[in-house]
Amino acid sequence: MSKRLVLVVIWLAILVYPVLANEDVILDYALCVGLDQDGLPLERRDIFITEEEKILCWVFVSEVHKGDELRWEFQPPRGEVYESILIVEEDNRYVGATGELSLAIYRNTIPPGEWKVNFYLNGEKYLELPFTLLESNIGESETLEEAIQKTVVVIRKLGYEVLDLNVDDSNQAYLRMNMVAPTLDQRVWNQIGIGFESLKRVFPQSSWFLVQLILDNEYVLSFQVRAYDFDMWRKGNLNTDEFWKKKVHRYVYDLKNKEEIQDVSSFYLEKFEVIY
Repeated sequence: MSKRLVLVVIWLAILVYPVLANEDVILDYALCVGLDQDGLPLERRDIFITEEEKILCWVFVSEVHKGDELRWEFQPPRGEVYESILIVEEDNRYVGATGELSLAIYRNTIPPGEWKVNFYLNGEKYLELPFTLLESNIGESETLEEAIQKTVVVIRKLGYEVLDLNVDDSNQAYLRMNMVAPTLDQRVWNQIGIGFESLKRVFPQSSWFLVQLILDNEYVLSFQVRAYDFDMWRKGNLNTDEFWKKKVHRYVYDLKNKEEIQDVSSFYLEKFEVIY
């Protein structure tokens, strides 16, 4: 039997949520790399790279009691099983909780490939989620050009078409990609978030990050953020709404008419039927 690495964390603060009508034990769940200040996933993904700091499995559960054990088993394609355990300290009707796989701690022993995570409540299995861990050694690059090339390869493996990745004379790192979907769905937000993460990894000293998405070769949707604000978001000090609506500058360029669209809000309302 494989040796188990156990991470035991006492649950000091439990997030309390409004009562919901759904009586299922697992009301919501997500794999992600971080939570916002409200304890919700910053983005929902099922593909990660080995140079991430951690992978979180977030669950929103009902009816937990003092002394209950919440346990996550992260199962690699081969080798040891990694456990993360939370012990409930008080009764609560609805709670959000996370199990963590620390890639930073176990970076040299965690294998890439097809993984799955199982969630247990008091020993009973309630959830099984598959995910992919891609191998990446961007940090070992000897030159910036090599780091850029490796980053492009990884982003393509994540399913995104990269057009350009570099840094300009004003110390702004930029990434241009074809837009992954014609609507503003979770895949698009993940694409932008992964873009910012990639820029941060390759150009850590840049003052600004710019992700541009090309929509049907007609429009360029630009998302620009200060490096400081992005660092705050990554640490979970800013919630998603605060980050996307107040910290990210948005621009739209019309490729056909070769002009910048001034009323960005109306563009998003007309094109995507969202107030943004």
